Amino acid sequence: MFRRFALIWAIVVLPLAGIIFGCGDDTGNSNVNLNNEVEYTTDWTVTVQTSGVEVTLQEVFADSATGNAWIVGNDGIILNTTDRGATWVAQDSGVTAALYSVHFVNENEGWVAGDAGTVLHTEDGGATWEPQVSGITEQLRGLFFGDTSNGWAVGAGGVIIGTRDGGNEWNPQSSNTNQNLEAVHFAPPKVGEVLVNQGWAVGLNATIIHTSDGSRWTKQAPPRVIVNEPMYGVFFDNYSKGWAVGDLGPMILNTSNGGVTWGSSPAIHAGSKNLYDLCFLSAAEGWAVGSGGKILHTSDGGNWEGIITEVTEENEIPLWGVSFVDTTEGWVVGDAGLILHIKSAL
Repeated sequence: MFRRFALIWAIVVLPLAGIIFGCGDDTGNSNVNLNNEVEYTTDWTVTVQTSGVEVTLQEVFADSATGNAWIVGNDGIILNTTDRGATWVAQDSGVTAALYSVHFVNENEGWVAGDAGTVLHTEDGGATWEPQVSGITEQLRGLFFGDTSNGWAVGAGGVIIGTRDGGNEWNPQSSNTNQNLEAVHFAPPKVGEVLVNQGWAVGLNATIIHTSDGSRWTKQAPPRVIVNEPMYGVFFDNYSKGWAVGDLGPMILNTSNGGVTWGSSPAIHAGSKNLYDLCFLSAAEGWAVGSGGKILHTSDGGNWEGIITEVTEENEIPLWGVSFVDTTEGWVVGDAGLILHIKSAL
């Protein structure tokens, strides 16, 4: 059943200035009743866009060069927009498995990953998707490609697979953990370097692992305030600066030395809710989303403000993914086919 939302929801921005101590997915669906209230803000405009589906949407990826975006979700759903979300078009994935992660390296070539070791690949922006042989049957929760050749996927039981040829061949890698891994992210190579090699993955039981060569992974220690809480999202802007989110209460982890040590920043607006995903546009500008409809924003990499929308917080809608085209525009996705378009009103 297709539902059209033409609502613009106002947001309230709560600055959370404070001491700096140092951008897992549910597969259920929710029945959400969205009302017709309209409010306004001087900072950001949040618009509910029409997805045409009612399943849980797990992740969104926005291409910074074109503004095109893709969303993946349960039941093999893949959605694409080429007009900033004015229309979202369903693409034929050829599968019914839940899809949890999507990553594009340009406007044409991308990959998705999901249940039962599913990996799909496209070279035409998603007009056609072809399966790749992952060699595993475990659920894949996170996916990242540094370029058209080098990619990684992580998932249940600490599984990691990697490729150096665009997924023509995927090879298992040792994660040195049996904890479920929820997300993976690699930092861009330094000037003069060719290969994408510096990566991090996070998962259950406060698991953080790191590789410096793209194949051998070692554990990193979370800060002492974290005991065995699950970690759901990780993002690195460079080899040194990174962040991680999870079931951490009102805090977001950060590091300035590549994860050798981790600290934390207050994220009061998160309260007791989980944060599931994050993305950064620079070392300063970032976003995080989570359960209870929580949306957080930072413009300095450490002080987080709450972006309050009635449509998500009053309905307690879990938000699973966030991605931005640039510092002024992006998308958030969640349960019940929810797509939020966020744009600067300044």
